[in-house]
Amino acid sequence: MSSGEVDRLYAAPLEEFVERRNALAKALRQEGKTDEAAEVAGLRKPVAAAWVVNRLARDERGKVRALIRATESVKAGRKGADARFREAVEALTSAARSVVDGSGKQPSETVLRDVATTLRAAAAADPELLAAGRLETTVEPSGFEAMAGATLRPPSGAAKPGPRADEGRLVAARRELSEARADARRLRRAADEAEREAERAHAAATRAESVLEKAEARLARGAV
Repeated sequence: MSSGEVDRLYAAPLEEFVERRNALAKALRQEGKTDEAAEVAGLRKPVAAAWVVNRLARDERGKVRALIRATESVKAGRKGADARFREAVEALTSAARSVVDGSGKQPSETVLRDVATTLRAAAAADPELLAAGRLETTVEPSGFEAMAGATLRPPSGAAKPGPRADEGRLVAARRELSEARADARRLRRAADEAEREAERAHAAATRAESVLEKAEARLARGAV
């Protein structure tokens, strides 16, 4: 199995991933490459944010490389690295909107936020996987984000809260936002786990089919 086949799989539209993966696994089994077929069958469909990051790794290679270099500069403590890091993340987050638009879907703020978080975290934790564009799930920050001062700046035209803002309503709004985020994370984890279970079941079925094919082949040889 060539790496190009897997790259094309991860570059395909998200809704086609499972169909293409199954077709590739079947083709490999027919070629007698049962181990490779099982490996492909075990590949998980990326979550939406990971798929967007994978597309950025292919469509915006220069910007992804700039982010990785900026991350290395932050780790080395170079002057001005924090600003370059933030700019690189912001440039890619902006490009992510175009990726989502191009897929025919409405950009979700939750997905875009997960894209930004994954870009920051993956650039620090696993830059090679990020550059390869083969992420299957989002990457959680590990402390580097805070070290890099990576909180995105608000848009220049964003309104600033006035000095007489209603403190009670602000506290309530923050609480509701926190609860909504917690609910979204919980539902996303449940969905990811359900998908992982389905992927594991499919991989087990693929292995069973491979064992059956080998048994049938041995039976046929014995019957000759």
